[in-house]
Amino acid sequence: MRHKRLISITLMVVVGALLDVPVFAQDIGNATRGWKLAVRTCAGCHWVHHEGKSGSLRAPTLTAIANTKGMSAIALNVALLTSHRSMPNIVLNAQERADLIAFILTLKTK
Repeated sequence: MRHKRLISITLMVVVGALLDVPVFAQDIGNATRGWKLAVRTCAGCHWVHHEGKSGSLRAPTLTAIANTKGMSAIALNVALLTSHRSMPNIVLNAQERADLIAFILTLKTK
């Protein structure tokens, strides 16, 4: 199962790299707002740094997502705009996505 998740994340990274997705240059993300959004929106399933355990054992931690090889702001943006079978369809506006991405990228350790 973990292998399938890594393949899915890798595919999102590749798709993000191949698509000519406009980078949200005007939407500078705020990591503090992104953390608050992650606690409200993502923590039910994903472990959010300093917020306890995931609500779902199947959901990767945000730290694991951040540290996926090749993970970037563009790849995260694509992932947040793509529906997933095992994830609720959460609709975020461009600024919310930028904020969430800024927070997730602060969890990068590699």
